[in-house]
Amino acid sequence: MKKFFLFLLLQSFVAITYAFETNEVFGMKEQSSVEGYQQYVGKDFFIREAIGMLETWNKSGFSYDSSDENKIYTVTKVVGKEVELNKKQNIEITVQAVEKGTKNKIKFKGYQEVSVKLGFWGNVKKWPLIGYMPIVFVEPYEEYKNKHMGEIITHDIVKDQYEIIDVFIGKSASLKESETIAAPNVKVKNMRNGEIVSCPYSQVKIDPFASALTGKYKLALAKVEKPEDQTERYGETTTIQDDGLDKYSYKDEIIDILIFGTKTQFNFTLKNVSDHSIKLIWNEAAFVGIDGNTSKIMHVGIKYADREKDQPATTIIKGAKIEDIAQPIANVYYDEGTLIGYSRVGSGWKTNPMLPEKYVGKEAGEIRLMLPFQIKDVVNEYTFVFKVYYTYDHPELLNTEKL
Repeated sequence: MKKFFLFLLLQSFVAITYAFETNEVFGMKEQSSVEGYQQYVGKDFFIREAIGMLETWNKSGFSYDSSDENKIYTVTKVVGKEVELNKKQNIEITVQAVEKGTKNKIKFKGYQEVSVKLGFWGNVKKWPLIGYMPIVFVEPYEEYKNKHMGEIITHDIVKDQYEIIDVFIGKSASLKESETIAAPNVKVKNMRNGEIVSCPYSQVKIDPFASALTGKYKLALAKVEKPEDQTERYGETTTIQDDGLDKYSYKDEIIDILIFGTKTQFNFTLKNVSDHSIKLIWNEAAFVGIDGNTSKIMHVGIKYADREKDQPATTIIKGAKIEDIAQPIANVYYDEGTLIGYSRVGSGWKTNPMLPEKYVGKEAGEIRLMLPFQIKDVVNEYTFVFKVYYTYDHPELLNTEKL
C-alpha cells in the first residue's frame, strides 16, 4: 500500500513539473520552484529581438544577433541556483540549448526577481527576468498561428472585412513607450481593396477599422431657451427649435445672433434689434459641459491670467453689433511643462476641449451656453442648447442602418 501511494505521489509530481506552459508571448513562464523549469527540457524554440521595457538580452550571457532568428534550438538543460544580486537574494535560471541539425550550443540566463541598479551616470542597469526572455516555443506558437490564419475579421458598423494573412511575435506598428513586452501580432488584408494592416491581435477588431471610423464631434443648436415674459427678471422659459446647420441663426425682438461652436469655444456675431441699448453681462454668463459641471466664461480681450477677475459688461446700442467669443474658464489652465536641466519644456497656457476627444457614442450629450442681456433694469437669460454628435469622414464605408 505504501508503494502504491508513493507511486501516486511521484506521478502527481511529474504531472505538475512537466505540464508544459508558456507566457502570453510563448516564452518561459515564471515558475514557483526551480524544478518547474524542467518542463522546458526537450522543447524547441526560436530567438527574437527584445521588445519593450522588460525584455532584454543584456546580462543574459547570450549576444543576440538577427541572424539567429531563423534557427530552431532545443532546450537540453535548465539549471537553477540561489544567488545574491545587488545585495538581494535571487534565483538564477540558466538555459542550455543546441541548434537543430548541428552541434552549435548556446546558453543564456535570467532571474526570478526584478533587479535593477543605478549607474554612475544615472543610467539604469537591469538584469533579465526569466519570464520575459525573448524566446518563442515553436509548438504553442504554431498552434496559435494555425488557429488564426485565414480568420475573417468583421465590424458591426464597417462594411469592409479583413482576412488574417500572417501571425508574428514582436514589435507592432502601434507599440507605445509604456508597453513592456512584445505581443502576438497579425497582418490583415482588406478583402475589398487589398490594403494590408499590421496590429496586435488584441486590437484586430479595432485597428483595421480605424480609418473607416474616423470622424469628429460637432455641435448642432438644438434649441434656445429664454424668459417668456421679458418684463420679469426670471420668467417662464419657452423653447425655440432650430433646424441645425454648421452655423446657427436665431432672431427675436431683442437679438439677432449667428453662433457656432468649435472644439474649445463659441464664436458669435450679435446684433441688437431692440429699441433700446442692451448690455451683455459677462460676469453672469455660464457654460454647462457634457458632464453637467458649470463654468464661468471669458471672452475677447480677457487675458488667461485674469479669467477669474471681474469682466465689465459690453454695451450694444440700438442697431449695432459685436463679434465675440465665449470660452469656459474651467477648461483653461497653465501647464508647468517638464523640467529638463535648468529649462522647462512645454510650459504655457493650454485649453481643454469642450467636446470629447475619444469616441463615446454617436450622440455624446449636450452642452449649454447662457448669455444674460440687460434691457433697462431687466435681465433676460438666453440659453443656447447644443447637441454634441459624431460625424464620420467616410460614411460610404459604413453600414448606415446600424449607426
